[in-house]
Amino acid sequence: MLSEPRRTSNTNQKKDDVSWIEITPEWAYWIDPESFSFKRVKKRAPVGAVIILKSREKIDDERTYVDSSFGLITETGITELPKKEAREILSRQFIELTRWKKQWPPHTSIKKTLSSGDVEINYEPTEYDSFKLLVTRQMIGSDPNEYLRKLKKHEVPQTPLWKVETAKSGRSRCRSCNDVILEGRFRIGEPYFYEGSLSYKWYHPRCLVSRLDIDEIENLEGYKALRPEEKLRLKRTFTK
Repeated sequence: MLSEPRRTSNTNQKKDDVSWIEITPEWAYWIDPESFSFKRVKKRAPVGAVIILKSREKIDDERTYVDSSFGLITETGITELPKKEAREILSRQFIELTRWKKQWPPHTSIKKTLSSGDVEINYEPTEYDSFKLLVTRQMIGSDPNEYLRKLKKHEVPQTPLWKVETAKSGRSRCRSCNDVILEGRFRIGEPYFYEGSLSYKWYHPRCLVSRLDIDEIENLEGYKALRPEEKLRLKRTFTK
C-alpha cells in the first residue's frame, strides 16, 4: 500500500522549465528523467518523475524488512502506480534520454533480446532497487538492437582532485574538528559527488596532517594559483 506523504499546498515551483511540487515523505527517492540518477526526496520533486517510497515493516519482534511502493509525481501530488506501470514510464524516459544524449544512462545494461526482437534493459540504481525496462521497435521506429549498439558508453566522471583555497566566508566548518574555518584562512577540500554534482568536504590544513603528505600538497587543485608566501605558509603546516 502506498504511503501517503504529507503535502503542502499545490503551488508549483519552476526550475529550468520543469514544474516542481513540495512533498514530504519520510523516506523516498525519485528517478531523474534527465539523467536516470537516483535521488533522495528533500522536500520537493519534479512533476513527471517516478518516485519510490520506502517503509520498514515488522516481521516479528526481532526482524524487519524494507517495503517499496511506486508512484508518479503529478501536479497534485503522488499518484500510486503498480511497479509494471512505473517500468513502462521509465522505459519511455529511457528512450527520450538516449535520443537526447546519444549514450547509455548510468546503471543500465542489456538483459536479453526477446524472440520478438524487443530488448529488455536492466536498470539497477542500487543493490536493492532494480527495474526491467523494455525497448520495442514500435517505441523507436527501428531495430532496438541496432539503436542500442549506436549509443556511447556512459561516461563516468573522472575522480576530481583535492583542492586548496582561502575560505570565501566564515560559514564552512571543518569536517574533522567541526570548528569554523575563518574567512581568508586556508581550507582544503575533499571531493565527493552528491546526487551527480561535485561538492567538497572542507578541512583545516592542520586537521589533515595525518592524511596528506607534504609531497601531495603541490598536487592540490588551486595550489599553483597561490602566492609564493602562501605556498610556504601552507607547507609549514605539514612539516611541523
